[in-house]
Formats: sequence, C-alpha cells, structure tokens
Amino acid sequence: LGIEVHPDRTIKVVAPNGSEINRILKKVEHKAPWIQKQVRKFAKVEKLESVREFVSGESIFYLGRQYRLKVLKGDPSVKLSGKFLWLSLPNKEDKKHAAQLIQEWYMSHAVKKLNDRFLILSEMSKKEKIKFNKLYIKPIQKRWGSCTKLGNITLNVNLIKVPVNCIDYVIIHELCHLKYLNHSPKFYRLLDKYSPNWKKLQEKLNRY
Repeated sequence: LGIEVHPDRTIKVVAPNGSEINRILKKVEHKAPWIQKQVRKFAKVEKLESVREFVSGESIFYLGRQYRLKVLKGDPSVKLSGKFLWLSLPNKEDKKHAAQLIQEWYMSHAVKKLNDRFLILSEMSKKEKIKFNKLYIKPIQKRWGSCTKLGNITLNVNLIKVPVNCIDYVIIHELCHLKYLNHSPKFYRLLDKYSPNWKKLQEKLNRY
C-alpha cells in the first residue's frame, strides 16, 4: 500500500487488488500529516516558481545543488562557475529573455545528462527483456516521467535540477513500467530489484 503526492498536489493511493477499504482509509489517515507536509512543499515551490524575477541572488538548482543567480549585462550567455550561475544578457530587465536563456541552458544539460544516465541504466532492459523504443526529454506538467505501450519513455527536463540518484530512480521506475504498465506487486518487485531504496529516493525527489 503506497501513497504518492505529485507536484500538482494531487494525491494517489496505490493498493493491491482486494485490499479492504477500511485498511486503506486507516493508512491514509495515519499518513495525513506527511501528506499535508508534501502538499505544502509543492505549494511553496509553485509559488516560488511563479514569482521568479531572474535577479541576482535567486536560488537555482542543478543536479541537486543550490546555486545563486548572478545577472550581468552583456552578450547572451549562461555559465555555471563556483557557487553561481552567471546569466548575461543585453537588457538585465528583460525577464522573458532571461527565462528563455536559462531554460535553454537547462535543456542542453538535461539532454546530455539524462541520455548518459539512461544509457547506463537501460542495460536492465536487456536482462529483463523489456521492449524499449525511444527516449524523449522535454517539459512535462505534473510528473517526472512517463511511458507508453509503444515502448517510449519521456523524461521531464526539470530532472536536471535534482540529484543524480533521483534521476536514476525515475529512469528505473519508467523502465519497470515498460514491463508492467501498472503498480502491481510484480512491478514493485522489479523496482525493488534495481532500486532497493526507491522509497527514500521518492521522498527526496518530492522536495524538488
């Protein structure tokens, strides 16, 4: 029996077939404080993202580490150096251009890093005879990753903001779903096999 709180603040309860409704409700009631805590975290993150001003001093996350944004006037560029993400643009007040440059920087790094991690972890697909077709990396609303019956996996570009072990967990999670398109006991056994500490990683991922 598991409870998931997603970035859009929806709550999903996963239970084995035949579970008694009273047992499920008791579990949800017991976990209520944790659920409320996660919802508040996502609400806070959503608020911070919605009021981002792209000014010096703002927090920027990359691979689980927090950096400070430094905005300079000059030719368009984004560079990570030391504890800072240096953003240069002709007009420091052009928030739209600033957002575009940072998003492009995230995307370019996400394409390389997520593809590299996927290449390493996809070895499990050969061992488990998982049929994989194609990997997509793009912005996704509400979730970190998804997959289709055709064997396609989509990873959220924002995964570049979280620690590498969380990236690996999402990739393994989606690969397991290619074999079991549900949250059945077989799915969780496969997930346990390749990511035995997935529960801790999921909680860690929920902080971003």
